[in-house]
Amino acid sequence: MESSNSDIRFYPSSLTGARTLTEDQISHFNEKGYISPLEALTKDEANVSREYFDGLLELMASFNDGRNAYAIMGYHNKCRGIWDLAQHPKILDYVEDLLGPDFVCWSSHYFCKVPHDSKHVPWHQDATYWPVRPTKTVTAWLAIDDVDFENAPMRFMPGSHLNGKIDWDPATGDAALTQEIPNPERFGEPFNNVMRAGQISLHTSTLVHGSESNQSPRRRCGLTFRYLPSDCGVVKGAERLLRDAIVCRGDANQWVRTERPPTDDLTPIHRVYMDS
Repeated sequence: MESSNSDIRFYPSSLTGARTLTEDQISHFNEKGYISPLEALTKDEANVSREYFDGLLELMASFNDGRNAYAIMGYHNKCRGIWDLAQHPKILDYVEDLLGPDFVCWSSHYFCKVPHDSKHVPWHQDATYWPVRPTKTVTAWLAIDDVDFENAPMRFMPGSHLNGKIDWDPATGDAALTQEIPNPERFGEPFNNVMRAGQISLHTSTLVHGSESNQSPRRRCGLTFRYLPSDCGVVKGAERLLRDAIVCRGDANQWVRTERPPTDDLTPIHRVYMDS
């Protein structure tokens, strides 16, 4: 599948047929580009997910290969715990109301800002990074820790998703990503995505968003899952994603149905680090 900047656009969700989200919530998603917050994990499940991530961080650190707290990315098909969270029925119910009955989870990433972390996430659109088309991806951002104004919440620019592809410059400063959209104030006032651990937000891949550095003494971690209708595909050169995704519900189409991982395996990207 060939792609270009001109094919980056927003695809609104249907207001009919939803079973979990309300019509007002879906209208808000279509008009503003996000929904937040939504209840997902129970308090006990949220505590377990935090302990699980703590264990992954400890395991990753034991490799002593230079990976930092942002490096647990793309392990949904290698780590049983991440797989299970990506398949959490409450999250999938919300996603199904936006994408329809046939969809996959094609990517995952823990965004972990440790206390007094100097890194910021520049204003950006996900779609300009991602090799999937059409640009229908919905990201579920699961709060692993409580997120408030002090520990650098994600911020959304409401309505910016309706502008198609927005030009960006190379990011400057201590940035966690490489692209930065200049003059974000032209899109209005940002929405601060404050959530309790276990809640999620949903946003579309063309929404402008980012976050400041975490100057607080508390960690701020969120786990992102990127969901896409299974009738979508990947651009040329990214075919491996078809084999690495999780088929969540319905018809897999060209996506491969992978099996639930038997363990939590952090060695594949460790080998990449050691070989680079």
